Amino acid sequence: MKGKYEIFNDIAKSRRHNNRLVYCCLILMIAVFATAIYFVVSAHERANNNAYLLYAGQRLPLAPLRDAGENLEILCEGHVRNFHELFFSLEPDLDLIKRNIEGRALFMIDWSGNRLYARLVEKKYFHDVAMRNYRYFMEPDSIQIDYATYPFPFTFYGKQAIEKGRSTTYRNLVTKGSLKKTGITPNNLNGIKIIDFEVVDNSDLKR
Repeated sequence: MKGKYEIFNDIAKSRRHNNRLVYCCLILMIAVFATAIYFVVSAHERANNNAYLLYAGQRLPLAPLRDAGENLEILCEGHVRNFHELFFSLEPDLDLIKRNIEGRALFMIDWSGNRLYARLVEKKYFHDVAMRNYRYFMEPDSIQIDYATYPFPFTFYGKQAIEKGRSTTYRNLVTKGSLKKTGITPNNLNGIKIIDFEVVDNSDLKR
């Protein structure tokens, strides 16, 4: 009988040991799961407090910003600036011009941008840039955006510097339009689109 009791005691001890082991594993799993959730939530909050700017085809992180309005202002101004850089800074290379405008800039704007581009193509504007070996550089001065009205109306003020061999001439570049929020896509990472775009002044400057 004594041997049987010892066997039963060993079995009970083994069960208690197994139960403690199971409980420890469960506690460890819960702790790991809770820690993972904490880090995921923290990373999500940090991501929400960062603004991203599309520049030169890349989504660049900015410093963390707590104010949503400040984020919006940076995104809108960056969107307008980047569009003008892609559309109005031109190298004497038709393939590069098409990649920058058709492959990038036109995804940032509505039909008004496509209409302007088609009109310039019809006039062989870009063909002349390439054939004459001109280089156009967009020089922004200021961007005025009215955030009290939606879609946000904007006016862009800048210049175009045109290199013609050894000489450089300048043109005014004043445009206007509005900014509308859209969904984020691979071709429009800022989630903003320019609408009702118009070139107000692109006259020659005397220097």
